[in-house]
Amino acid sequence: MLSRRNIRIKVLQQLYAFQQQEQLSLPNSIKSLKENFNNIYDVYYFCLEFLSDFNTYLESEREIETQKYFPSKTHILKTHVIDKLAFHTALEESEDFRLCKSKSKHNWQQHGNLFDKLFEDLVQYDFFIEYNIFDEPSLDAQKTFLTNLYELLFNEFDLFDSILSDEYVLWEDDSADVLQSIIKTIDKFYEKQKLSIEKPAAKQLEAMQFGEELLSKCVVEKDYLDDLISKNTSNWDSERLTIMDIIMLRMALSEFLYFETIPPKATINEYLDIAKVYSTPKSHVFLNGVLDKIRKLLVEDGKLIKSGIGLKND
Repeated sequence: MLSRRNIRIKVLQQLYAFQQQEQLSLPNSIKSLKENFNNIYDVYYFCLEFLSDFNTYLESEREIETQKYFPSKTHILKTHVIDKLAFHTALEESEDFRLCKSKSKHNWQQHGNLFDKLFEDLVQYDFFIEYNIFDEPSLDAQKTFLTNLYELLFNEFDLFDSILSDEYVLWEDDSADVLQSIIKTIDKFYEKQKLSIEKPAAKQLEAMQFGEELLSKCVVEKDYLDDLISKNTSNWDSERLTIMDIIMLRMALSEFLYFETIPPKATINEYLDIAKVYSTPKSHVFLNGVLDKIRKLLVEDGKLIKSGIGLKND
């Protein structure tokens, strides 16, 4: 679930906090970073659980409607939209998912107005209307509906975004990765008819370890890295260098020097993209110039050694 870029962003944020808070220790910073890594899975489970709580809301709507003197059959049919999903049934029956979500500190029930607003808007979308025509929609139709529903929630439904931003401080950074994982979970289920909930597996644990090591290197080797930066930024006004730029330089140089399986140009490209979002408009130009200059010097001095298939120092 956690992309390398997202991990770098979390390390950047933690290093910024470390820079701003003198009392913050490296062990505490690493602990906080681990919590950030784990929290994204918590939010992923929370977003999957949305289906169950939304269906509970729809059941209450259906009960209210059926008790009316002249109940609307059309409205009642619309309230069955979630319980026609095989994916929802699988989630409800999954002990694995029940265990995962039981640890969540988030709760949809306190956001009841979200369901009111969503149902009001949802019934007007073409993908809802087309899906709800069928009493027993095909698996392909279910998959299409679910994908459209989550893309609507994440990309267009402002109230959902606002709630998640309040619930989870890193939502803006992690929402794309969470959505990607949810869509992947849906795709796998309808492809194999078997529910597979994402958890930190070996590959993810390796990626998290990369983040912890990167954080540690930037703190432990700070003086050396800053000396390297200082010697190669003489043409730049030091007062114009932002803290974020300096931290990103430390991170990139750490990858050059201490992570031999990461190609230097891949490192540079990653931080240029991150700088466009997390620093000043011209920061990526500055970073590109400084990092390329230092990369060449490290190669000349024999200090930039990379190993692995397809890896080159230049």
